[in-house]
Amino acid sequence: MVLVATGIFLLLLFTALSGYQDRRWLTLLLYFASVIAIALLFMHHATDRLDISL
Repeated sequence: MVLVATGIFLLLLFTALSGYQDRRWLTLLLYFASVIAIALLFMHHATDRLDISL
């Protein structure tokens, strides 16, 4: 799971760096890929069962 979070961080870094280029489509593509990856990671964590005994 650590590699997934690192991959998302790198995707966000490449998205930010792509903003310096003149290719707007690349920035938008990376941005939406980042949003989808973050949403999927959240959905995965949101369905985890918490074993909390009070």
